[in-house]
Amino acid sequence: MPEGQVSHRNARDLRATLVGERLTLVEVVHPMLEPKRLRERLEGDLVTGAQARGKHHLLRTEPGRTLVSHLKMSGQWRVQPVTRPARRAGLFLRLVGERHQALLYRCPTVRLLEPWEPLPPAIARLGPDLLADGVAGGPAAASALRRVDPDRAVGEVLLDQRVLAGIGNAYKNETCFLAGVSPWRPVESLTEAECHALGEIAADLMSAGVEHGGPIGTYVPPGIGAGARVGTKWVHGRANRPCRRCGEPIRSRGQGDDNRTAYWCPTCQPDGASGAGGRPA
Repeated sequence: MPEGQVSHRNARDLRATLVGERLTLVEVVHPMLEPKRLRERLEGDLVTGAQARGKHHLLRTEPGRTLVSHLKMSGQWRVQPVTRPARRAGLFLRLVGERHQALLYRCPTVRLLEPWEPLPPAIARLGPDLLADGVAGGPAAASALRRVDPDRAVGEVLLDQRVLAGIGNAYKNETCFLAGVSPWRPVESLTEAECHALGEIAADLMSAGVEHGGPIGTYVPPGIGAGARVGTKWVHGRANRPCRRCGEPIRSRGQGDDNRTAYWCPTCQPDGASGAGGRPA
């Protein structure tokens, strides 16, 4: 599933290529988008900005319109020169500028806002975006975590976009491992240092994802796994395989209302309440 680093990388690429170009063609390929009248409303606009808010994309044009998209589980934005043929399989929307084109694949979650329309509530309610300019991951996370229900589990809270925007399941699992925090611990059990660590590590991991792209990239904190490669996952997707740090089998279990799978090492991420290694499966 695309996470916050994907939307910020896409926004960066859109700014570098499409901003400053006029949309000479807006091609609505998938019938699910036809009722939105994107071609007649958007064609001819000058692209003035591209922004990411958590997992949401905002493409702005000169009349003040904003094209909002959310990639959900499998959507994808691609940017390429207009001289390169667009891959048609899975294509939903094609925005053609003077030199570049932006291609949206497998994504029906698109809305075009007129200048007088506010941002959708899902965006207005987002918590701090750890990849946004001027946001410091540690203080932002510490402040946000102190405002939630103290009985909620850390792993569930980190996925709540109203608390912190952009963290998806893979980054949640890797962040908790690198911070030494069980995803099952209640938020109230976190120390101030642990709150800061969660925010700083999540921001570092996602920043690396913006920079390098591809699979989730893992950085190597001091004293842990000195031989780890970029792209290596510590716990995510590694159920029953040995922990790269201590050798204990990685555990996994669905968590939260959406039943997203939590992965954790019971030795490296002890349950602060019981002293045991995470909640039993």
